[in-house]
Amino acid sequence: MKIHAAVFATVLFACTGASGLFAQGFSDKDKDFLKASTEDHYAEIKMAEMTLRTTKNPSVKAFATKMITDHRALIAGTKPVAAKAGVTLPTSPSATADAELLKLKVLTGDTYDKSFVDTADKDHHEDLTKVKQENAETQNPDMKKLTAHAADVIGKHTEMVDSLKAKLGA
Repeated sequence: MKIHAAVFATVLFACTGASGLFAQGFSDKDKDFLKASTEDHYAEIKMAEMTLRTTKNPSVKAFATKMITDHRALIAGTKPVAAKAGVTLPTSPSATADAELLKLKVLTGDTYDKSFVDTADKDHHEDLTKVKQENAETQNPDMKKLTAHAADVIGKHTEMVDSLKAKLGA
């Protein structure tokens, strides 16, 4: 009888979602968010690295440096959550983001700085909305924690870039 109970418990465990222990209730939307947000982080890093090579404005350089540091940290924080979700993360920006970078690449001086700030401002406001929406909708505790932290970081970037935009008159 003990053997039957053990077999029954094993079968019940397997049927009710032993794989759930590994995937921990990640929805398809959660998984898509992990991929898309990682592409966004890579785009911000790539744009900021280009800015460090292009701008002479110390305020713009400081913001670009902060973006690189913070977005790399956000990617690092996303990796263990993605692993739990069974998601392979992208390792570069989306093709759309790369096309945006090409538009910036041909600019120089104040024109570059203003375009960079405009792009970063638009991107951060959009990303903050997406992160807050994911945080509100996800049921997964790992995603809640990840998106709450990301919202804090991106919110700070948004404030910084809003201030920089006003300073540059962009």
